[in-house]
Amino acid sequence: MTLKSKIYLSIAALTILFNFIFWNEKMGLNITVFVILLCLITYIINKDSAISRNVVYSLIAVIYSGVMVIINNSGFSKFSLILSCIVTVGFIHQSQLRSVISSTLTSLASYTMFPVNALDAVNSAIDEHKNVAKLFKALRLTIIPLAVFLIFYGIYAFSNPTFNSYSNSFWDYVGIYLNDIFINYPFKRIAFIFFGLFLVSGIIYKRNIKVFVKIDLSYLNNLIRDKYRKLVTHADEKNEMGKKFKGFFPYKMTSLLTEYRIGLILIVMVNLLLLILNIIDISFVWFGFDSSQVGNLAYYVHNGTYYLIFSIVLSMTILLYFFRGNINFYSKNKVLKYGAYLWIFQNAVMAVSVALRNYYYIEYYYALSPKRVGVMIFLTLTFIGLISMFIKIYKKKTLFYLIKVNSLAVFLVMILMGSVNWDENIAKFNLQNPDKSQIDLLYLLELSDAALPVLYENKELFDKEVKMKSGWRIDYVNGLKELEERKQNFIDEHELYTWLSWNYSDEKVNNYFKNNTFERVQK
Repeated sequence: MTLKSKIYLSIAALTILFNFIFWNEKMGLNITVFVILLCLITYIINKDSAISRNVVYSLIAVIYSGVMVIINNSGFSKFSLILSCIVTVGFIHQSQLRSVISSTLTSLASYTMFPVNALDAVNSAIDEHKNVAKLFKALRLTIIPLAVFLIFYGIYAFSNPTFNSYSNSFWDYVGIYLNDIFINYPFKRIAFIFFGLFLVSGIIYKRNIKVFVKIDLSYLNNLIRDKYRKLVTHADEKNEMGKKFKGFFPYKMTSLLTEYRIGLILIVMVNLLLLILNIIDISFVWFGFDSSQVGNLAYYVHNGTYYLIFSIVLSMTILLYFFRGNINFYSKNKVLKYGAYLWIFQNAVMAVSVALRNYYYIEYYYALSPKRVGVMIFLTLTFIGLISMFIKIYKKKTLFYLIKVNSLAVFLVMILMGSVNWDENIAKFNLQNPDKSQIDLLYLLELSDAALPVLYENKELFDKEVKMKSGWRIDYVNGLKELEERKQNFIDEHELYTWLSWNYSDEKVNNYFKNNTFERVQK
């Protein structure tokens, strides 16, 4: 069997599978089986990728994420499964790729170019098969006559009542015939099948996009001194050699010594400023925090967090600029490097302060949420970024090294986040608040179905008016009735799904409602 035949057969089989396992189902066992099978078939079709360890590792990530979807069925787990699939397909299509970010971009670019692939396949089929070529030629010949025919058909139908009557009878008969077909396959399902075809074809078809491979292969992990941009002192700038180097570039090149001095002054000044800030945070946030002394803890946490995170990102950007090239090889750069290390350390201290602010808000207000979990994720990635920045300066690594390491860190953290059933744990934590009047009931009602058993264990708290937002309109409804409606909707929908949508999270919720009887709340 030729490679094209394998591709066509795989696309057809996967499209049929997509139709039967996803129609009128939710994501559960079906998406795990489908994504793993899709990646494996793509892997088998592209045998040259078997030498890539990245493909094997990313396939393991797909399988792990798929298992987490079956267990937790959370938004994080579904996102990590899709992300790992995208990364895997990128590595399969271009086995020479070295970074997660390049693999992701290759996969997305290949998918974007899928219409071109489809057009190439059609043109190739036309060239290879004479009968297909004749068919397309006949279709082209009939387009203009068919268009003219339809115009005259419309004119005659409007101008002649008898003709129009026969025409309507004919189309009524056709409509009845088509209706019999569309009972089992309505237009929505046909569109769904074409969506599956488009999805599968975009992944299976390999578009030979080499741009990110070239980028990966052209950049090294370690810096190499640029001999053309050697150290130029003020004295050198006055002689002919200095003029030669200045004229080599289309822009005026700042002397390395001047750049070193600017960087040193900047780093010393910012370190002193940051030292004062960290002393204040350590004394007030780390060891002497008192929530009663903070007028608005939410404002203190939210705005302070955003500004501090921005300052950390800005600090890393500045360090990247100064340590981008030959300044790494300057023999007298020790003071600058130690200043950079101190800056990195102080940014880590500031990140700890941000984490403590976020922790205090969660702890004092019992206000755990995906947004605050997201802050902790970002801070984790920030610490990894700061460590990689230290390694970059200490071992003279490149920007490519930073991108490769940190994109891998983002990928792994996203996969690990899918290992937790966040909505269930968020509901459990927030409902532990001893001051029950401070619990955000509206937020809890917006959590996924995984939190329903926890909410029902505390259903007496919801027997009050809750402000609900519906677009621009604000309604006040009874929280217990809203919870009852959520429960009934879950039970009704769960009965419609088959084993294809099975996941442990939904099964646990369903068993809870089966094994516990509740008095139905009157609506």
